[in-house]
Amino acid sequence: MSRSLHDGDSSKRSRIDHLILVLHFPAVHSLKEKRQILSGLLAKIRDRFPVSVAETGYQDLWQRALVEAVMISSDPRLSDRIFEKIRGLVISFPEIVLLDSHRESL
Repeated sequence: MSRSLHDGDSSKRSRIDHLILVLHFPAVHSLKEKRQILSGLLAKIRDRFPVSVAETGYQDLWQRALVEAVMISSDPRLSDRIFEKIRGLVISFPEIVLLDSHRESL
């Protein structure tokens, strides 16, 4: 007898949730300054939340960054709460302006 991992119960299937953040660093004047602020932010996100997070775009621009966080969960409400907390953490950094955020789920 063949059985699936979730015994056919699709309500228990895990989802991959993806958060995309576009950040602006208005007072930054070098890539080194940007990296210092961004590395602190990414470290705090990794320490506080069960996500994988990385800078994935605008690496060569001083004042802009594209940051993506991904998590796997069977509870979409959990990822909603986590991603809202991540957005709140980003907003709490006075050196960072959150230009845009977008969520996707698979």
